Amino acid sequence: MSFKDIKNTIESSYYSARLHVDLVNDFYIPVLSNATSYDRISGYFTSTSLAIAARGISKFIEHKGHMRLICGCQLTPKDKDAIINAESLKDFVNETFLNDYRSLEDGFKKDHVKLLGWMIANNFLEIKIAFNLLNPTRSIDDLVHSKTGILYDENEDIIYFNGSVNETASGWGSNIETIDVLNSWRYPELIEPHIEDFEASWEGRFPAMLVMDVPNDSIQEMINDAPSDEKELKKLLKKFDKKSKDPRTPRNYQLLAVSNWLENGKKGILEMATGTGKTYTAKLCIENVLNEENALVVISCPYLHLIEQWKEELYSFDDCEFFEFHSDGDKDWKRTFSDLITTINLGVNLKKRPIILTIQDTFHTPEFTKNIFKCEIKKLLVVDEVHHVGSSTYSEGLKPPYDYYLGLSATPERYMDPEGTQRLLHYFKKIVFRFTLAQALILRDEKGNPFLTNYEYHPIKVNISEGEHKNKSSANNTEKKYQILEEIIDSLEKPIDHLIIFCSSFQLDRVLTILNEKGIKRKSRFTYKENRDMRKQLLTEFDEGTLKALVAIRCLNEGVDVPSTDKVIIMSSSPNPAENVQRRGRVLRRHKGKEKAYIYDMVVIPDEDSKLEHFKETELDRLVEFISSSDNKKENRELLIEWGLIDE
Repeated sequence: MSFKDIKNTIESSYYSARLHVDLVNDFYIPVLSNATSYDRISGYFTSTSLAIAARGISKFIEHKGHMRLICGCQLTPKDKDAIINAESLKDFVNETFLNDYRSLEDGFKKDHVKLLGWMIANNFLEIKIAFNLLNPTRSIDDLVHSKTGILYDENEDIIYFNGSVNETASGWGSNIETIDVLNSWRYPELIEPHIEDFEASWEGRFPAMLVMDVPNDSIQEMINDAPSDEKELKKLLKKFDKKSKDPRTPRNYQLLAVSNWLENGKKGILEMATGTGKTYTAKLCIENVLNEENALVVISCPYLHLIEQWKEELYSFDDCEFFEFHSDGDKDWKRTFSDLITTINLGVNLKKRPIILTIQDTFHTPEFTKNIFKCEIKKLLVVDEVHHVGSSTYSEGLKPPYDYYLGLSATPERYMDPEGTQRLLHYFKKIVFRFTLAQALILRDEKGNPFLTNYEYHPIKVNISEGEHKNKSSANNTEKKYQILEEIIDSLEKPIDHLIIFCSSFQLDRVLTILNEKGIKRKSRFTYKENRDMRKQLLTEFDEGTLKALVAIRCLNEGVDVPSTDKVIIMSSSPNPAENVQRRGRVLRRHKGKEKAYIYDMVVIPDEDSKLEHFKETELDRLVEFISSSDNKKENRELLIEWGLIDE
């Protein structure tokens, strides 16, 4: 937590018109993240500045940082006439502030003010308002227009900046601005006068500037709406991090995917390995459409919890409003949907462009499709895990006349359903881009890292009795699997965390009991029975490490983004290759501090020759596929030879 730790990355000046200069990520966030104190004078002020620097602010709060802010207030001549004395000026500021605050309609801006309230309530922030009294004969709407900042670290080293940037989101994030930067270990004599000027301003010692506290009524209203505890605060900061200017730069293969889709008339399927950024690539496609024309976007997901991930991915779409239309949502969704389409068809100029999110159980129904049929503007359909809608039932959702359509899947071919696969390819025209798991593990990004985490694969042979061989259910749930599970858990590095176990519904309770006996108290089931809010909470706690293990039945197979997962145990495999690919994808996403992933796979291999041949026809391909991209393929090949599955 020292400025000198980052001194080699901080420039002496920044001009955001230059290519690749980003004031937020290059300067503001790294400096604020290492600061314990921040004094700021700004000509204008909006709370959105705190949102755009959310990653910096979270560290600032973690360090118990304190911010003092002086911001200018602009008054019109009419305002001036209404102000008789200091008390009426205070009333005016209070009334204006509260009117602005209470008129906020944008939920995200309301969240900004909640953060302000929390910082004020917990003594992280003090705000004062400044008025220009330099020339009493001129209009009082002249501003206090200074724009300086002084930041201190725990060693009392100082970074000072001065320039055109106001303490606003547009100032830091989108305007063309310039700042000059000084530090105390090289230029202490140049910084000292600015420190003195701030202290004099804060104490109101300059006759040309009137400085007053924000009135108590305004402060109290913000505090009342502030997060009530640290947990709510973390959720708020996480939301800001999503909303901030997206720091990601599209990878070359993602840009190629978008280009191929556009060249194909904005139609097609993207076949991309789990963890390679399908949703982000789709976001780029959506942006291309919305930047060119007014269009209704419809996004269909297989599961409710994926809707939440889509909303987080698209949160930076400031000019869009999300509507959830599905049977598990608002009971009046059908009427609301119909009203929205009527409004669109009447040509009413909506404040924000609508994006509709639904689940595939609703997407194909007459109640949903009839509204799409009625919509008279251009329509873009995005189908996540598109292989699902190839069925004869779900494909009913493809009948309305969409103008553009995008399908996403790591495994677009439907298992044992060539007719359904052909149905998808016919509708979406073709697979316009492929990026396989093997490519993602072999190719490197600009820093030399693979796009996915390398992994070790450990198939474990499960010996079962002749009687169990005859009964498929008994074979899948043999007592041997529980013994192997205990052995795997005993072998894992302690303390155990970020572990997912895939099992059958029959195995679930027993697995939870074993985890408890092994001292893993913080664990949970993750099934279709948990409601949407509970699933979201479980995933958050798991990703943060407070929840150590998830025991899942199928619904963690697809789309769930838990990149911190580094261990997977497969107790119950599936004959469907798509499910196995998705399960492997859960553990291969890149994550800070994760150097390698581990997959443990319990494999029931029969001893009888006739049954062994059947195993080779149905499940050997899965083993070979998992082994082919693993780091320990040589030892696994020897294992397959030992088991009699392949020849030397």
